[in-house]
Amino acid sequence: MEITACPVCGSKNIGIGTLGDGIISGLSSWNEVCKNCGYQGASLIFESEVQYKKFIEALAFQKKQAEIQDTQQSKEKTEKIDEQPAHHTAKKSYFFEFIISVVLAIVFFIILSGSNYFGLYSNMFSQNNLGTIVVYSLGSFVGVFLFFFLLIILGETLYRSIRTAKK
Repeated sequence: MEITACPVCGSKNIGIGTLGDGIISGLSSWNEVCKNCGYQGASLIFESEVQYKKFIEALAFQKKQAEIQDTQQSKEKTEKIDEQPAHHTAKKSYFFEFIISVVLAIVFFIILSGSNYFGLYSNMFSQNNLGTIVVYSLGSFVGVFLFFFLLIILGETLYRSIRTAKK
């Protein structure tokens, strides 16, 4: 006595597929369809009930092992998630860095006002052209401010990357 069974779920409810199963006679490569799981393909043929029962036991053992492995993987994933430090998803506010950069730029310009920096272009300032003096001073201030701001951001980024690399 031959037993025809599905290789995926082990069901004996396997037969010739219909158009509803997606099988078009003569065009589809497989005509057999499992009515339980929808498998389309070659069925397994067992010569005795004992062989079929061994197959069902092996299939059940395989499914149990897969479930155990899935639960272990999900536990490992949750443990990894728990171990990882919480990352802030909020955008970084650069207000503190902005204020520090402004203060550093002002201190830098106070120091420069006592030096010979503004005296380098004495002929430009001797014409008493207020617009030129303002544009020159503002341009220098903005340049120094951007330099300090970007330097602070770069230092902070490097510090964070080194700190996370050590952990």
